[in-house]
Amino acid sequence: MSVGKNILDAASLAKWSIDIFDSLNEGLLIADAEGIVQYVNKQYLRIIGREVEEILFRKLAEVRPGAMLPSVIKTGQAMNGVYRTDGKVEYIVDMSPIVVAGEIIGGVSIIRDITEAKKMSEELGKAKNTLLDLQGTVKGILSAKYTFDDLIYCSEAFGACVALAERAALSDANIVLQGESGSGKELIAQGIHNASARKHRPFVAINCAAVPAGLLESELFGHTEGSFTGSKKGGKPGLLQLADGGTLFLDEIGDMGNDLQAKLLRVLQEKTVRRVGGFAEQRIDIRVVCATHQDLELMVAKNTFRQDLYYRVNVFQINLPPLRKRKEDIPLLARYFAENHRNPKKEPISISPEVVRILQEYDWPGNVRDLKNTIEFCCTMSSGKQILPEHLPQRLRLQTNPMLHFMTGGTLAQRVSEFERQNILELLKEHGESTEGKKKVAAILGISIAGLYRRLRNH
Repeated sequence: MSVGKNILDAASLAKWSIDIFDSLNEGLLIADAEGIVQYVNKQYLRIIGREVEEILFRKLAEVRPGAMLPSVIKTGQAMNGVYRTDGKVEYIVDMSPIVVAGEIIGGVSIIRDITEAKKMSEELGKAKNTLLDLQGTVKGILSAKYTFDDLIYCSEAFGACVALAERAALSDANIVLQGESGSGKELIAQGIHNASARKHRPFVAINCAAVPAGLLESELFGHTEGSFTGSKKGGKPGLLQLADGGTLFLDEIGDMGNDLQAKLLRVLQEKTVRRVGGFAEQRIDIRVVCATHQDLELMVAKNTFRQDLYYRVNVFQINLPPLRKRKEDIPLLARYFAENHRNPKKEPISISPEVVRILQEYDWPGNVRDLKNTIEFCCTMSSGKQILPEHLPQRLRLQTNPMLHFMTGGTLAQRVSEFERQNILELLKEHGESTEGKKKVAAILGISIAGLYRRLRNH
């Protein structure tokens, strides 16, 4: 190929240059030494909202009042980054003289529309503020409210649990909290999180027994769009992802199904999570605190809980005593709940010594939660400044004074029946419910074992 074939003639070069100028994203205007517009591209016309015949071959100072290019042509001094507006349009202008053989023969303006960019910047600022607000909201939701300092106790039994939890919090090991419902497992879990190095990261809690088995996997792992009927548009992150960097509290883990146990085990081993219906693996860093009212070790022996998962989560095991095993804490807790709830008149309310005695004699099958609800009931029932025995729920009054119902309520037959029932219960409590225990109870009552069984059925 000869060199001549690579050289464009003047006409072709001029046309080629015009095509290039029209394809630019920036607006381009060229004026001669007299300030008369010799060329303007499509983007320039679009940005300023004018037609070509309004500008081309006319003096720039007349068609664009305030234009600075004539001054640039006159002085030979370039100007860059000049902010200009034209109606609602905002743009930046760079202007330079055109110099040929040391002589200024004209000037060129290059303009960049910043209207959309400014709108985007404003929207980005709004989005950023919204995101900060959302992050603050999410942080409030996914956070642990209580610390170890918030726990109310004086008993050695509960104090030993708190001391062990404080030591466990210093490590990053997984923990199992074992205890009856209402014994304070979640409070201990929150205290562990807030005493750990993860305290500024999320605390995410879920009750495995409260979520239907079919939804629990989606809640934990999240899901992709269309992964199942009713799945959220755009998908949804799971609690495992939300807990990244922080603590995941799995309450009542003993109620989790075997299939889901296997998937949770894989997450803890691989430190990755995959959404339901998805393929991508996301790395996560979580600390797991589990709670259960069941005996996990016994469940492992019965093959109802995976042994490998048990050893993975049960690095630290903390057994919380029921309230009946730490009765010295009852007065403290009762006064705390009374102070926080008070009565309908919002006046300070105290607890009579007799009520304290009754509270300490009761076994509290619902533990601390049960006590809290009872005190709130008493505060509502009390019209004075003190909780008295008559303000207690009937179950406590009957439990601590079996003769109360016999002496104060019902027909004669009902009173006799209640007296008989309470006597049998007290003797069974003393001698046990084994066959031997029941024989002793029957002998004390002067009835046959068959007669005892008949009365047990009746009552």
